[in-house]
Amino acid sequence: MWNNARFINLVANALTVLALTALVLGGLAWLGQRPVFTLANITVEPAEGDVLSRVTPASLDAVVAGRVQGNFFTADLENLRRLFEGAPWVKQAMVRRVWPNGLEVTLREYEPLGLWNDNQILDVEGRPFTANQAEAEDAEGAPLPQLGGPEGSGKLVRRRLTELTDWLAPIGRVPVSLTLSPRHAWVAELDNGMVLDMGRDPATDPIVGQSQPDSRRQVPVQTRVQRFVEALPAIEQNVGRPVIYADLRYPNGFALRLGPAPTPAKPSSSKSRP
Repeated sequence: MWNNARFINLVANALTVLALTALVLGGLAWLGQRPVFTLANITVEPAEGDVLSRVTPASLDAVVAGRVQGNFFTADLENLRRLFEGAPWVKQAMVRRVWPNGLEVTLREYEPLGLWNDNQILDVEGRPFTANQAEAEDAEGAPLPQLGGPEGSGKLVRRRLTELTDWLAPIGRVPVSLTLSPRHAWVAELDNGMVLDMGRDPATDPIVGQSQPDSRRQVPVQTRVQRFVEALPAIEQNVGRPVIYADLRYPNGFALRLGPAPTPAKPSSSKSRP
């Protein structure tokens, strides 16, 4: 075997390739440890069409400070993406390397729809996320509605909030609170303090939808709310008192609780001068 020149050449070539490979890998490892490739520049910018109005440098620093590991070659971009997405108000993060020692982080920010249950916020897509509720307000700086529901019901509550806002438009009222109970009953509070007890809805509750046709809960919530909205102006005009609570769970009507009658304004007295 050792007298076979062809075999000896093959072994020599293989050893040469292994030696060169080890040399190259060793050189790359040495080069990769040079200080010039230590991550020193991290730039953060909004995604196209986005504005970062709630994500702040301080909130990002609190999450990522001391946790960015590796250098330009060894940094784990997937771990870094998850790290930035753990910051308050960050909906999505995209991370890429910037030669020779930088990272570029592109962020999308959550757009809030309302406060959710006790300590979360619901975004405009109906997804709950965790952030400081005190920082949540609409584009005009007004407080957001208080929303609530069982786990997994965010998209359903978002849809019902939009629908209810449309149904109430004829009387110029908007919901400031909307809750879906564990039994799938809907309750809303309006911007004038009026409470609407709407009960369960066959359109959103499959259990109610399969009940008997003569059940009082078979009437869709939309029908009950719109019937009340049509009747409300005449009711308040005739009784001269505001409605503060409306029970809309009846199939052919509703029950009301009235507030006190408005106090008549006292006529101003004028004294004649001598």
